[in-house]
Amino acid sequence: MKENQEYQKKLDKLRSQINKVDDEILNLLNERAKIVIDIGKIKKSKHLEISQPEREESIIKRVVDKSEILPKESIKAIWKEIFSASKLIQGQIDKIGYLGPKGTFTHQAALEFFPKAGSKFIPYKTIIEIFENIQKKNLDYGVIPIENSLQGTVRETVDLLIEKDLIIYGEIELRIIQNLISTKNSDISKIKKIYSHPQAFAQTSSWLKANLPASELINVNSTAEAVKIVKEKNQNDLAAIGTNFASEVYGLKVLSSHIEDIPSNFTRFLIISNKENKIKKGNIKTTIVYVVKDIPGALYRVLEIFAKANINLSKIESRPRRKGRWEYIFYMDFEGDKDDPKIQDVFKKVEQNVIWYKILGSYPRS
Repeated sequence: MKENQEYQKKLDKLRSQINKVDDEILNLLNERAKIVIDIGKIKKSKHLEISQPEREESIIKRVVDKSEILPKESIKAIWKEIFSASKLIQGQIDKIGYLGPKGTFTHQAALEFFPKAGSKFIPYKTIIEIFENIQKKNLDYGVIPIENSLQGTVRETVDLLIEKDLIIYGEIELRIIQNLISTKNSDISKIKKIYSHPQAFAQTSSWLKANLPASELINVNSTAEAVKIVKEKNQNDLAAIGTNFASEVYGLKVLSSHIEDIPSNFTRFLIISNKENKIKKGNIKTTIVYVVKDIPGALYRVLEIFAKANINLSKIESRPRRKGRWEYIFYMDFEGDKDDPKIQDVFKKVEQNVIWYKILGSYPRS
């Protein structure tokens, strides 16, 4: 008993110290916010951009170098939220479109890529809506799926990148983990109907056959919509296959997790925008599309240019060109920054061997 009292006394003392530190942190954040407001007034008077990526990057580098205990990634995440909150009080809110509804993998990717304090996340039903709203400047950024490690490329995304004049700002990869989700009072033995996207059913087919062979499978537009339906119907014999994130969004329970048949399942998402990502440090990737001349060895000549320059190609595939019959566009990712003199020299040589080419963006690799 006495030992427990001593333990509690020490714990209370330490928590009291944390409260004092938290108060100091808040006071300093408020002090920082006042300075930020003054900086915002100067920027507005001089018609300067509120967002200053290079300045933010230099601040992060300085504080990361000073950190003695917290991991580097934790410091980065904290300061990104501070920057985002600072933009908010200066009058800037980044509007980010994602493939909805709430609780999709795309929604999760958006939340992981962008800070939350100064961001507004808006769901859209289709990928083309996201592209069009960025073009109209209703959105600052869009988050869209480009490639799954098992199912391959999302063709609609590639076609729209070719057709629309937008820039790839960044990318993020997510491990695709599927879960069986139902109401709080349900369990696996009660499940008679399961809602999900056809792709999710395909990814969990072996698990379903082994564990719920008699259950009816009902296709819907997304895994998040499936979870939403189960929430609205509120029946113990219904379940959805979706993300743990979606179960939290809709207040449901995960009956069984990691039910995907192949664990090495990842989806890569692109962040698209009207503006270029100016923070390009570390491993940079560039994406281009081009149409080769209709002569023997045309594609070989283009690839040879990259090989001789010792540039690694991470992806290449062809898509039918919608503007011409039996013509193909090549979509290609490679390592390097488009502004690098070495890459600029490569582009000059490529230009001599293609009918048309377009740079979709240079951005930090996920």
